[in-house]
Amino acid sequence: MRCRGNIVLSLLLVLLLSVSGLALLTHTDLHVKIIAARKGKWQSATELEQTFILNLHQYREKLASADMNVFSAPETDFFNNTVFPDQSNGDCLSQNHFSMQVLRSEENLCLIRIINRIEVRKKGSRLLTVGRADVDLLKGNIPAGEFGLVLNKEIAENAAAYLAARAVEYPGAQLPLIGKLAVDCATGRLLAEALGLSAAIPDWRQIREKFNLEPSDAPIPPGIYLVQDQREVAAVFIEGDLDRLAFAAGGGWQTVSFQQDGRRSALSYQPGLESLAWSGPEAVGGRTFAEKIIVHGNVWTIEQEGAAAFLDASRIQLLASGRLVVRSGLEGENLALQSEKLPNLLLMTSGRDFFSGAEVNGDIVLEMTGENMVQAQLLAAGTLVNGAGSTRVSGGVYAGDIQNSGRLQIDAFAGGFAFSNYLSLTNFKLLKNFRVHFIQEGENE
Repeated sequence: MRCRGNIVLSLLLVLLLSVSGLALLTHTDLHVKIIAARKGKWQSATELEQTFILNLHQYREKLASADMNVFSAPETDFFNNTVFPDQSNGDCLSQNHFSMQVLRSEENLCLIRIINRIEVRKKGSRLLTVGRADVDLLKGNIPAGEFGLVLNKEIAENAAAYLAARAVEYPGAQLPLIGKLAVDCATGRLLAEALGLSAAIPDWRQIREKFNLEPSDAPIPPGIYLVQDQREVAAVFIEGDLDRLAFAAGGGWQTVSFQQDGRRSALSYQPGLESLAWSGPEAVGGRTFAEKIIVHGNVWTIEQEGAAAFLDASRIQLLASGRLVVRSGLEGENLALQSEKLPNLLLMTSGRDFFSGAEVNGDIVLEMTGENMVQAQLLAAGTLVNGAGSTRVSGGVYAGDIQNSGRLQIDAFAGGFAFSNYLSLTNFKLLKNFRVHFIQEGENE
C-alpha cells in the first residue's frame, strides 16, 4: 500500500510540475509577445515622428522659396492640397489640412494666419502623429518695418549673390528682398501728424503758427523747436542741418543732446513717465516725451555717449529729409544678455525736402573704424553706406542700395516703429512668423 501511495504522489508531483511548466511557458510566451508589441509600437511611433519632422522641414522649405506675389489670393491659391498633396514615405502617410483666421483687416492691409494641421499615420494601424504649423500672411500696403532686408533696386543676379558680392552678411530667417518695388512714402502726412497739424502736407505758415512765430510764408529760422502741449512734448523739430546728435543712457534716464551752429541743447527723460528735463528756455519740465525727432536737413554726426546709448524702454524715432551719418556704435543697455535685442532707435530719411518736394541725398552712412554694433532700424531713401569698419546692424534695413567698403552684417529684427508705417511696399504679399505650436502622438479613435 505504501509503495502504491508513493507512486500516486510521484505521479501527482509530475503532473503538477508539468502544469506549472506549461503555465510558465505560456506566460513567458505572452510576455515576449507583449514586449515585441510594445517594441513594434515604439518603432512605429519613432518612424511617424521622423516622417512628421521631414514633412515639416519640406513644408518650411517650400514656404521660403515661394513668391506669394505671383498669386492673386495665396491663402487659397498656394495653401491647398494641390500644392501640398498627400505624401507616402514607406508605410507612413502624410496629410496637410489647411484653415485660416483673419487677425487684422483694414482698408489697405490684411493679416491672415494660415493654419496647417499636419497628420502622419501608419497604414494599417491606428497610430497617428499630429502637429500644427502656423504662418502669417500680410497682404496690401505693408510697412517697411515688417521686412528684414529690402533693397529697392533692379538687379540681374539673385539676392544672395548680390549681397555676397558686396560682402554683406545676412543671417536673418526672412529672405532678403531685392528688386524694383512699388513704394509709398508718405513723409508729408508723417510730418503733419507728428507736429499735430491737420493738413496732409503742412506749409511754412502752419509751421510758424504751431511755434507761435510771426505769420509768414517764409521758412522758420534755423533752430530747435519743441512740439508741446500741457502734458507732453510730442516731438523735437530741427530746422536746418544738425551738427551732432548724441544718445546716452544710465540710471534710468535717457538723454538726447543736440548741437547746431556751436550751440548745445539736451533733454533727459524716463520713457513713458512725466519726467522731462530740458536745457532750453521752454517751460516743459515734468512732461512726457514721445521720443520723436524730425530734422529738416542733414545730421552730420550721430554718436553714443557713455556705456550705453539707450535704455531698454526707449523707442526713439528720427526722421531727416537729408543724410544721416553714424560715427560710433549705438548700443542699448544689457545688450550682451539677449541674443535678439530689438532696436531702440529708428533712423529714417525721406530723400526729398519736406516742403518743396525737391530731391535731396537721403543716404544713411555708417562711418566708423574697428568693430561696432548699431542697434537700430534703418530706412534710407538713398543708399546704406558702410565705411571701412566692421559693422553689425541689429534691426531691419530698407534702402535703395548698399555700398560696403568693410564688413557689414545685418541681423534683421522688426522694429515696429510708428514712423516706419509711413513707408510701405504697396500691393504686396509677405509671409512672416512661422511657428510650430505642438506635436502629439496617439491612436485614432
